[in-house]
Amino acid sequence: MKNFVFFLPFLLHLSSSDPNPHIINGNVATLGQFPWQAALFFESSEPRFWFCSGTIISPQWILTAAHCIHNARTVLIYTGLIDISLEVKPSAESQKFHLHEDFKNDSLANDIALIELSKELTLDDNTKTVELSNEEVSPGTKVTISGWGKTRANDTSISPLLNYVTLTTISNEECQKEYGMTGVIFEEMMCAGSGSDPVQAPCHGDSGGPLVIDFDKKPKHVAIASFVSNSGCESRIPSGYTRTAAYLDWIKEKTGL
Repeated sequence: MKNFVFFLPFLLHLSSSDPNPHIINGNVATLGQFPWQAALFFESSEPRFWFCSGTIISPQWILTAAHCIHNARTVLIYTGLIDISLEVKPSAESQKFHLHEDFKNDSLANDIALIELSKELTLDDNTKTVELSNEEVSPGTKVTISGWGKTRANDTSISPLLNYVTLTTISNEECQKEYGMTGVIFEEMMCAGSGSDPVQAPCHGDSGGPLVIDFDKKPKHVAIASFVSNSGCESRIPSGYTRTAAYLDWIKEKTGL
């Protein structure tokens, strides 16, 4: 039995009752602080609706998690904003999904996917691309995750405002011990946690979101939000990510970037 769950793609039910909403004990972003962040509203053929995040890597391509796109029919993409409760037109819509061919929904191996846009995004101060890192991130590195996910583990809704928190990476060996099972953490994965009290962490609804280094200086995308312990977002068990550098050849093959 696996002892993690993916960052659940969350149904769009927004709540603004919290006067200072945040990723678990994190911070509210300001407009333009994370201009590469995309809000993704998916629909399946049932129909069923859910929410994830993505990253703008070019005007025509969004990088996200494969488990977000799994069984999706279409997606509405919003960029250049921090408040997803605003009634604005989507920046783009797409039905062109590229899941990694070896994605495994049960183990979250190769949890990476691309969304291809038929019309390029208009880039400006609040909508920008981010560089993809070609270096493996070592343990002890400060990384920042941003998203609209739940601000408390027992919340029934995602946050209307974009939030972020800075975490510290750990080795895959240490992460494997934290999850207590062998064969759970693959080489292409990365784990990070806060080690703080109270716990700081991403939560459900942050699926597919960007993990970056040097977000306020020279940001580089290093990983994609993938999973959290089934003990919950507010447990001290580190969250898990798909390493960007491990898939640069795959990304180039699909996008030409």
